[in-house]
Amino acid sequence: MATHTARNRRLPPEERRAQIVEAVLKVVATHGVPGATVSKIAAASGVSEGALYVHFASREEMLKAALDAIFEEMARLIDSSAGRTAPERLSHIAQHHSRLMKTQLGGFTAPWIEFIAAGPQVGLRDAVAETQSKAFEKMLKIVRDGQAEGTIRPDLDARRLTWQFYTILWTENVSSLMGLVEYIDEGHSAYSLELLLREAGADDAAFLSATPARQGPAVG
Repeated sequence: MATHTARNRRLPPEERRAQIVEAVLKVVATHGVPGATVSKIAAASGVSEGALYVHFASREEMLKAALDAIFEEMARLIDSSAGRTAPERLSHIAQHHSRLMKTQLGGFTAPWIEFIAAGPQVGLRDAVAETQSKAFEKMLKIVRDGQAEGTIRPDLDARRLTWQFYTILWTENVSSLMGLVEYIDEGHSAYSLELLLREAGADDAAFLSATPARQGPAVG
């Protein structure tokens, strides 16, 4: 234990800060935002409570840093779809999100849902909204790029289409949180995506290239 503690103390400040943020995400995913106490974060980080305050001025700063990390994960997921047409990018992102939700709320999704579910009483409503807004703007750019490249209908409201896309992802979040795995497993979310892409596609070729393979019933 002493060797482990000594090794932890030698971490550079940026690595230590990242380690703490990772611990915050794990604690939030397990205990929710209200249950993410300083003592739990310290235990998950393998450092003392006092050491946390060397890197963060408050528990709120730790939670906001965790939200920043969640956005970075969202951004990586969105950016991983680069090099495709806009409908293909939407499909790629949606399929990746579905896989995350099926692997025990893997990746950023579990702590993200807990931040959303925490409500305004924890004092992070504005920070949560800002995180979502930044991700939304990245998705909105994909839609607008699709309209410019001719793969998404130019007459559609780009913001409304982007919100429709998010509706599918959020329903996956809520259904998985409730244990209603059939929404993904039986192909209902994939079918909703198919309908959205069909409506949004500027031509049949764009729709067909973007439509994911769907399993389960076509309608719920």
